[in-house]
Amino acid sequence: METSEMQAIMQLMAENGISKLKYQQKDETLELTRESTTPEVQPVANTSVQPAQANTAASTAQTINAKFVGTFYTSGNPDDDPFVKVGDTVKAGQTVAVIEAMKMMNNVVAPQDGRITKVLAANEDLVEFDQPLFEFESL
Repeated sequence: METSEMQAIMQLMAENGISKLKYQQKDETLELTRESTTPEVQPVANTSVQPAQANTAASTAQTINAKFVGTFYTSGNPDDDPFVKVGDTVKAGQTVAVIEAMKMMNNVVAPQDGRITKVLAANEDLVEFDQPLFEFESL
């Protein structure tokens, strides 16, 4: 991996309050750790997400979460319509968004059949690992 790529990853880590990252691909492993100057940033972000999840606990809503740290895109191309919007029915395995991580596009797919009830991330948002991106209800 080039120095410029590692610097870009470290910049993303700093911007998103991430202090540790481990990435494995075949026989290569990249492990980055940085000291956080504001350890309160991560808990604050989680606190803002928890009430939304608590409000939907009584319903059948579930979340589709990010599998990567990266840039969230609602469509495959800037001029295209979003893959899904609130109220759309999705099938298991259907692409609902894309996350760009390390210059690679990774599909975000529906884990099961359902209906999208909320979109929790905006197009081009930087998202963290396991961050809820969509709420959906099972069909």
